[in-house]
Amino acid sequence: MTRYQCRSCSYQSDQLGEAQQHSHQTGHVCIDKDGAGLAGGKFGKVKAAVKVGASLLAATTIGVLTWKYKELQEEHEELQTKHEGLLSMAAGLVVQLAESTAENESLKSENDYLKSATGASKMLKSYDC
Repeated sequence: MTRYQCRSCSYQSDQLGEAQQHSHQTGHVCIDKDGAGLAGGKFGKVKAAVKVGASLLAATTIGVLTWKYKELQEEHEELQTKHEGLLSMAAGLVVQLAESTAENESLKSENDYLKSATGASKMLKSYDC
């Protein structure tokens, strides 16, 4: 059974030295199938460090973006609640305006009637004793 497997090609070896030599010659990274680590020599270790660094950066970026998304989602929900409240308040004001306009028209009609000859005469007769 081979112990070292190249991650970039089909190369396999039982010997650490051979796996490291393959890595130095090709720039590929050989891994220990038993999970004991990389056998890539100095270039393999650099590649591994870069991959680990990139993975950490990606994980950190994903974490920050997730946190920011959640924060923006909460802010959106808060603004949506305020918006719904303002719409409700505006609807209430429109209803009040319509009621006031109707009442104003009614009072104008009554006032016009009282100013007319018929209305004034009826009003004066109601005060006669």
